[in-house]
Amino acid sequence: MIKGWDAIDWADYEGAYGPATETPDILRAIASTDPQTAADGRFEFYSSLHHQGTVYPATVLAVPFLVELAGRPGVHGRAELLSTIGQLCDPDQTNGEAQPSVHAAVAALSDTLLPGLDDPDPQVREATAYALARSGPHHAAALRTRWAVEPTPTVRASLLLGMVLHETAPSADLLRAALAEPFPVPQAAAFAFARAGLPMGADDVKAVAAACDHGEFWRGPWQEEVAGQPPRDLARLLDADSVAALTDALLARSAPSARHGAAVGLEHRFRVSRSASTALMDQLARLLADPDNKVRAAAVDAADAAGFSAAAVADRLATIAGDAATAATADERGRWAAETALTVLVRLGDPRWKEPAMAVWSTGRDPYAVDLFEDHPPAFDQDVLAMVRRRLTVHCTTPRNERHSLLTAATADGPPNAPIDLVQLLHTWGPAASDAVPEILAAYEHASGVAAGALAAIGPAALPAVPALRDRAVDGDIRAGHAVWRLTGDAAPLVGAVVTHLTRYRHGLAWDLRLAADAGTDLAPLVPHLRAWLADTTRTDPHERIALAEMLWRATGDPAQALPTVAAVLDSDRGSDAAARLAAALAPAGANLAPGLWHLLTSGNWWSKPDAARALWRLGTPPGELVEALLAAIAKSDGRPDAVTLLVDMRAVTAVPGLVELAERDERVVRHGNADYVWRDDTLRRHLRTAVTVLTT
Repeated sequence: MIKGWDAIDWADYEGAYGPATETPDILRAIASTDPQTAADGRFEFYSSLHHQGTVYPATVLAVPFLVELAGRPGVHGRAELLSTIGQLCDPDQTNGEAQPSVHAAVAALSDTLLPGLDDPDPQVREATAYALARSGPHHAAALRTRWAVEPTPTVRASLLLGMVLHETAPSADLLRAALAEPFPVPQAAAFAFARAGLPMGADDVKAVAAACDHGEFWRGPWQEEVAGQPPRDLARLLDADSVAALTDALLARSAPSARHGAAVGLEHRFRVSRSASTALMDQLARLLADPDNKVRAAAVDAADAAGFSAAAVADRLATIAGDAATAATADERGRWAAETALTVLVRLGDPRWKEPAMAVWSTGRDPYAVDLFEDHPPAFDQDVLAMVRRRLTVHCTTPRNERHSLLTAATADGPPNAPIDLVQLLHTWGPAASDAVPEILAAYEHASGVAAGALAAIGPAALPAVPALRDRAVDGDIRAGHAVWRLTGDAAPLVGAVVTHLTRYRHGLAWDLRLAADAGTDLAPLVPHLRAWLADTTRTDPHERIALAEMLWRATGDPAQALPTVAAVLDSDRGSDAAARLAAALAPAGANLAPGLWHLLTSGNWWSKPDAARALWRLGTPPGELVEALLAAIAKSDGRPDAVTLLVDMRAVTAVPGLVELAERDERVVRHGNADYVWRDDTLRRHLRTAVTVLTT
């Protein structure tokens, strides 16, 4: 069969890059007697037929050849091929519409892999156990038969995980006996305990702690189970009581590596479980006071992952943050621990952030906490204002050729966008930051996206900046024109900036154009320009079209002027979220938009659903008909409260049970995005609980 790959017209089957015509060459390379050629073939298989975990129709046809090669003695890299075959059957490792068909193809041929359990190469036996187990439950007996005679611990670990993979209630006695075997069998047993949800006694926990503190990790084929650090992964899987017991057992061990593992485990438990961040706070406090630098650093990371519950250990965090600028933290680990502790204090709104931040600033760099000022602005402080002004002066007077690269700045001198972050803080403080007007103007080139808004927020004290803002508006700076309008009421610079933009057309200014719409009927001179621009269907950026349609509506006061553009964008694949936002503002005008809004509500992305629902509500849809979609949007969101706010605005009391469930579930609702998703989940939970209170009183 091995030459049968040349009989297939691979051009009829899709791979990662289109017709999979390269497949015969890939398979031929895998079969090569030359080790490097075979390795190149395996790499190309991952690139073309298993690209970043995705499989394709061509992968289905390649499976029989891959299985045959994996079972053929003498083929190079057989263990790797067998591991790949197991991954192809695992929906957590492989995705794509063809994944079920790929799995079925492997399962149909998996009997031919059975001889691999007796192969003289232990790596082949180890990978064979993985591939057979992943192919389905039909090889459980063969795995148990091999378990009875297998002498190699790494193979026994793979067999154990394979044996219990499809069992809802594996034998606790089997797993307890495995905990006493040589490494890495106890690690496999620990994961089997966790996955099965079996209760562990005190002796079991001690044995698992010993397995976690072995000092090395099993790098076998069960990557999704045991790769990385067992304390981290077990903390995600075990029940709450077992996690607490395992953490205590690790803390009781003398080796710093065990306590480090405990801290890492807490961090990852906090990321998945809301209750863990309070239930395990005593253990976290002990780890924050650990004498080992590495352990303390891991504990600070865990505190960051605890969200607002970290307030319980703020005293210890303040002590660690106090080292942010001292020689004691000259090593990178110590410095990052202190910087992270400082960011947690800023997120908590703890006033003790100030002293370590000022100490860092005094060394000539910016603390990383300034990156949080937009979402977590500290209260106004005169000393901090003076320091921010000095830092902006430094940033603005350093010649460009002497400025560090962003990479260097990000690792040595502080956050690369510090000028933007500092001006954003001044924006938040508004009139209280009036003394900083000269520094904001000087920093304009370094923080052009936020400087104009900061000056406008300061108010009358920023009037001396108006001439400079007018000059920038003449050059097409819409934000500068908007600031002039806010400070003086004169819309001419704003109108001129918009005209300049429409003439030059620089892509990516939708936000600026939306900002300009604030001026309302003061924008009347723009109406002919806006109509001409919107009439040109070759200009296809949907977000800019919606922004200009909003401007046309505000300038004329007539919602009908914007409706055609909104309807057209709603019917397209791009920009429908922006169209829904404007539709909500235009309602009750635009009843004809309802079909497009319903389509968006039922099949669009989660972030577009709140605006679509608000528009439909304002068009007369009963709130009860919108509740299900809004609750689904909350469950998939990144923490934005828009859907929660709308349910409150609509007095949608039927949503209360769903809101309670989302608020009180232990699993975090926000589970993706950047590193601060725990904090966003905590904030969302507060919004949910407030909404329930409002709707039930």
